[in-house]
Amino acid sequence: MFNASAGRTRLGSSVGVGAVLLLLIAATCLALHCVHIVAKFRASPPDAFGDFNLYLYAFNVVLHDPTRLYDHDGLVAFLQRIGARSTGDDIFFAYPPQFALVFSPLALLTPLAAKFIWMAASVTMFAAGVYLIVKMAYRGAERSMNVLLVALALLSFPLVEDTYDGQSNELLFFLLIATFALIERGDRYAAGLFLGFAMAIKLTPVAVAGLLLLRREWWTFMVAVVVAAVLTLLTAARLGFGVVWHYFTVDMPHLNGMALAMSGGGAPMNNSVQGALQTLSATVGMPLSGAVLSTVSMALVLSACLLSAYLVFRRHQDSRIDYALAAMTMLVAYPVLEPIHMMLALIPLLILFGTAFEARDRQLSALGPRLEMLLGAFTVLLLFFSARFVSYTVAAAIIYGLCVARYFSPSTVVRQRAQRAV
Repeated sequence: MFNASAGRTRLGSSVGVGAVLLLLIAATCLALHCVHIVAKFRASPPDAFGDFNLYLYAFNVVLHDPTRLYDHDGLVAFLQRIGARSTGDDIFFAYPPQFALVFSPLALLTPLAAKFIWMAASVTMFAAGVYLIVKMAYRGAERSMNVLLVALALLSFPLVEDTYDGQSNELLFFLLIATFALIERGDRYAAGLFLGFAMAIKLTPVAVAGLLLLRREWWTFMVAVVVAAVLTLLTAARLGFGVVWHYFTVDMPHLNGMALAMSGGGAPMNNSVQGALQTLSATVGMPLSGAVLSTVSMALVLSACLLSAYLVFRRHQDSRIDYALAAMTMLVAYPVLEPIHMMLALIPLLILFGTAFEARDRQLSALGPRLEMLLGAFTVLLLFFSARFVSYTVAAAIIYGLCVARYFSPSTVVRQRAQRAV
């Protein structure tokens, strides 16, 4: 007994040292990236955090002339007016009118002040999101595991890229994690508020809401739908119903087409199933036609979504795995999965690692613990670097597969057989 206890102590100590070293590596890498960000900002403040410039255009026009929200010429004129040099055909504002209206008060500030507030809020929400998910993902007593999870989160290159571009995925990261954390605490009404806000301003979280409905999270789903509907109706009342209707029927399909064209349709700019298939088929000298690409990718994505729906409907004995699968399914369903979107993959990845650390003496997956940990570590390595070829598609596929494998652990299979026998 003494030897076993001493062995566990030595193991915990070595893991603690490794976690601290990994955190130092992550912090060093982040510091180097920050130096690059500061250098770019000093070189040309109007061009810094370039994607936020697109948001700032929307914040400025949404109250004065909302019909020009998605007008490319108006956007280019605005960018030239604030001194930005990135004014090509590959820039456009693609978010719903609700997003522009909610954050329109930022237009009252100077562009520099608005950028500062946006970036400060984004970093704060990411930090809050990491805090919430680390507490939710790992419920053990070893603090070194919390340090390790934080380090894994900070090693994500998509996080750096999202911050560098002034994007909004850190906001969505926080909203989704807050939703899951509040459900875990039994506060389903508040969870619905966060999810509904996310649905209104980004649309893609509708996939998460649908899976939560299948999981019988009735109150969270209903509150989320009401919040999203109220925000949409308020937007329509303020801007005109025609603006909202035109976005869903005309602007959104057109903007999705522009996003595909901008990325060339393939990886690494578009890491969706369709993007990876297009790149792989072209690489082997057998490029697929657009019709074949759409059909095959749609079939694969639909199969993944149906499998997720079935598994979440059955419910995992650990609700955190259902949240992980829901978040990853949302990403798998993205028609255009840009590298920056992969920072949201931290949600399922940290849950997988945290729950594995929590029960190191048990097999939680259809895969052995070592193989699961090896695949997880390989995914962290892929996401540590910028997207290359189909690397982020491979990372997404591995995370999705690891989530699915958790539903077929030996103990889960035995329990399901016993239930069927009864």
